[in-house]
Amino acid sequence: MTDTQTPAIAYRDVSKYYSGFTALDTVSLTVSDGEFVTLLGPSGSGKSTLLSLAVGSIDADSGIVEIRGRDVRRMKPHERNIGMVFQRYSLFPNKTVAENIAYPLVIRKVAKDEIASRVSASLATMNLMQQANRYPSEISGGQAQRVAVARALVFSPDLLLMDEPLGALDKSLRAGLQEEIRRLQRASGVPTLYVTHDQDEAMYLSDRIALCNHGRIVVLGAPRELYEEPGSQWEACFLGEANILPVSSWTRTADDVQVALSIGTPVTAKAKPTLDANGASVLMIRPEYVHVGESITPTMSRVSATITDIVFLGPRQRVSLEMADGTPLVADLRPWERPGVPGDTVSCGWNDHHSRLVEAGGA
Repeated sequence: MTDTQTPAIAYRDVSKYYSGFTALDTVSLTVSDGEFVTLLGPSGSGKSTLLSLAVGSIDADSGIVEIRGRDVRRMKPHERNIGMVFQRYSLFPNKTVAENIAYPLVIRKVAKDEIASRVSASLATMNLMQQANRYPSEISGGQAQRVAVARALVFSPDLLLMDEPLGALDKSLRAGLQEEIRRLQRASGVPTLYVTHDQDEAMYLSDRIALCNHGRIVVLGAPRELYEEPGSQWEACFLGEANILPVSSWTRTADDVQVALSIGTPVTAKAKPTLDANGASVLMIRPEYVHVGESITPTMSRVSATITDIVFLGPRQRVSLEMADGTPLVADLRPWERPGVPGDTVSCGWNDHHSRLVEAGGA
């Protein structure tokens, strides 16, 4: 019986070095039963290295990796009971779809009738029944990726690792498979550690996201928390888009912070209690929270800016503006709003609880 109190995988102060390059710098992370955790960060931030440590293709230089409470240094790769899905599907070209899915069961010497039952169920779940007897060269990229996911789940792994599994697909296929992965993971409860560069994908799939940079986990939290309550400029700009406004000074009150923008305008904002009063700070507002013109209410903080461009994007229109000191400001408005035309000087506003004072720079 699985101990639900023991993490599916735990990295404890793990470091990894390559010829003077620090791939991982004292990283700690756990993934619990049923949880979907995504590693999100730029190339070289250590995401795939964490997966490699779990699967056993490399060893840590210091620290411990545990799978179900067991130190992986005492476990051979095939003993770890891990399912793995790569960007390159790595399907066997000489095996049919059904045979590819069955392979992990065959090498585990599962009984033939049990293999047939599990493969049939997997084919039905992944909507691959019609492709069961086709070869990888005879199916689409989206179907091939579904085969790879099915193969990784068919033997009921203790942990599923996914390394940029949708990176080679076009936008429409990615969206469909994101939905499939989310549904399957929620239904199966298999704890999953997922690597991606795609911010929207991370937000859609994850229970928690680990933002990685320079071999460290900069911050770990639920998607809404990281998006709406970033602690630094880097966090705000890496996960989503953000307006960053220069600040000349600020003071903390009981519930919020009073901020003087560099252009002299006073505004009210939120800030983490841990924000360093002696460090450099900036004001962050997401574009979708910026109002222009007639949608501004009397209780909003506001600034004046000049419209420089308007781009229609279907469900929204992006309005680019410039404040008096040259600071850019972007507003994402509903398509029926009429903010003005390029060259107009307009009022821009936002609700105080939608703006946050954050550490300048960061990561």
